[in-house]
Amino acid sequence: MKLWLLKAAGTLEDEELILENSVITIGWAEFPDLSGIENEAQVKKIMLKKYPGMQEARSSAWAGDIHAFIKKIGKGDLVAVPLKTRNEVAIGKVTGDYEYRQLSDFMSHIRKVRWLKMLLKGDFEEEYDIDLNSPEALSLVEADPEKLSGLIEIKNLGTLVEELNFALEELNSLKEELLELTSRLAGTEDISEVRKIAAEMEKTLRGK
Repeated sequence: MKLWLLKAAGTLEDEELILENSVITIGWAEFPDLSGIENEAQVKKIMLKKYPGMQEARSSAWAGDIHAFIKKIGKGDLVAVPLKTRNEVAIGKVTGDYEYRQLSDFMSHIRKVRWLKMLLKGDFEEEYDIDLNSPEALSLVEADPEKLSGLIEIKNLGTLVEELNFALEELNSLKEELLELTSRLAGTEDISEVRKIAAEMEKTLRGK
């Protein structure tokens, strides 16, 4: 099992699509179906045909990324995708081979994944000694097996039930406080009292 860092989520809408559809993408949707490629040279040929003025080093690097996405990432490998809409990294387990399927203008080269968890970007960078601002679109992360196992740990049922019960207690407490404030609001016509109750409501909601 390997861990890959993939920084190719596309637009903000595409980012939501990868989470909703449980997929990852490498971008380059303007390229045709790449199911038949066997090596980086074939990808590079397609790339230079589309963009003949592209620099040699850049075309080689990008062709390597695309080839790795299609051929080197294995089913069962883990993938970390830094998100643009939030300060988190989505961790997923790859469950499918390469597919060519048009999901958006940016997204047609995909792999199916099962999303496992979200980690704060700072925590992920510190834990794996990674700079999420590095230019590479796809890279293999050096990590010992114990760390990788920690990424796929699933909480046991008892822990999940305890967390759910705690959340329900918090929700019930919030409900009671808001009902009390609503009752006070309905029983007064004094503007200063209304403002006071409104401030208490805001404080209650923000505090939760």
